[in-house]
Amino acid sequence: MKHGETPTLWRWLVVAAVLSFVPSLFFPYVGEEGVYTISTLEMWHGHFWSNPLLYGGAYGRPPFLNWVILPIAMVLGPEHVLVASRLVAAGATVLTAAALLGFARGIGATTRHAALAVLVFLSSDALLYHGWLAYSDPLFALLTFGAMGCVLLAARCEKAAPLALAAALVTAAFLTKALTAYVFVAATWLVVFVRHRESRATLLKPFALLCYAVAIAAPLVWFHFNGGGGRGIAGRDGGAMTADIINKLLPADPRAWLKQIVAFPVETFCRFLPVTAVVAYGAIRDRAAAREGACRWDGTITCAALLNFLPYWLAPQSSIRYILPLYPFIAYYLAGRLARMSAPSVRIAVCFIAGVIALKYVAMVGFPFYQTKYRGNAAAVAKDVAAIAGQDPIYTDDPSSVGLSIAGNVDALRWPSAPLTWLPRDPRDGWILTREPGKPGTAIAMTERLGRETFYLLCSGRACTAAGQATNRFGLH
Repeated sequence: MKHGETPTLWRWLVVAAVLSFVPSLFFPYVGEEGVYTISTLEMWHGHFWSNPLLYGGAYGRPPFLNWVILPIAMVLGPEHVLVASRLVAAGATVLTAAALLGFARGIGATTRHAALAVLVFLSSDALLYHGWLAYSDPLFALLTFGAMGCVLLAARCEKAAPLALAAALVTAAFLTKALTAYVFVAATWLVVFVRHRESRATLLKPFALLCYAVAIAAPLVWFHFNGGGGRGIAGRDGGAMTADIINKLLPADPRAWLKQIVAFPVETFCRFLPVTAVVAYGAIRDRAAAREGACRWDGTITCAALLNFLPYWLAPQSSIRYILPLYPFIAYYLAGRLARMSAPSVRIAVCFIAGVIALKYVAMVGFPFYQTKYRGNAAAVAKDVAAIAGQDPIYTDDPSSVGLSIAGNVDALRWPSAPLTWLPRDPRDGWILTREPGKPGTAIAMTERLGRETFYLLCSGRACTAAGQATNRFGLH
């Protein structure tokens, strides 16, 4: 294989990986995906555009992801809000792959290295699971990686203009999820500043300083005007978000912390299998070849990734999806090692990548059946709940992922009726979706089992009069 060559097979593998996201758009709810579908429908129903609600109460997260989902849901219809959410997640992952390609070429990598980086990224956990799940992480990863990449490209090209885009992207990343976007970008900036003296003048230009000031001011301004009240410039929501980040750094159980320290790098290695295994084997066999032909910025990218990886590795409470913004850097590093290996080794790695993509297509067939059999059919339960409750108010006191799945389906089915809200102290003339029956002044109208959980639909007040008629009419129990 000639240096810089990109075989046609690689391009077709990228196409196959991108198309594999399509079936996942129509899967039933997984995990806590209901959070953003419910809060988007509540935003749409109540016209609360700046402060997302969940079950009628403040969710405490910025609304950018809801803003992106909402117009797609308006086009598709409220009954397809989960598809809209998954479109955003999958689209963000595909755009991250495209951004990685552009970044690799801009930073000076060969065409072969850049193409392999995209293949590695699209054969990782981002392809198989976390890249299509309707959480905030895929969009957050796209925006945060984009901001980090702009800092690196600004330094490499010695032009301050990309820093303006970095400021916009990190602000959007914060509005998508959390303040941690600034930590990712600041750590990357610090690594560049320390390792590249020739770029320091660019990073300290007046225009660059203005970009930093705007980016730092953005969350302060946001929390001041949309912080839900409270003391201080950051308001209640800003304080809660900061406290949430700090709490994840405090050890709750020393044994669990030690397990995290051991398991987290191992899990990261496994999320990029089998490419990580091929690269590790090649590095052991030929250490000298692994160092030859590297781009001069490869070490900077690796250091930035490691520095950003450390807090999540050492934090007592962490999750692999928190480092999704680092996946492109990890893929870039692995691809660089692959690109300097022998042609047979590269072919083996590409064959493994093709196997991972094929495996996803096989898994796409069985996953919905597994989800329904072992997790329960939340959509069917939601249809029963909507049929019994009609237009009456429905309350819930269940924050579990299964409860979110039922509620997300119910809200979509009952549109434009009011979404579910949190159970008040004295519910009257309504219905209660709960896992805890026997509440005063209520009666059981329906019982359903989802996986290991049993859910009850209780009636309250005048709703109990209609409960008997509905259960007889629809044959529910």
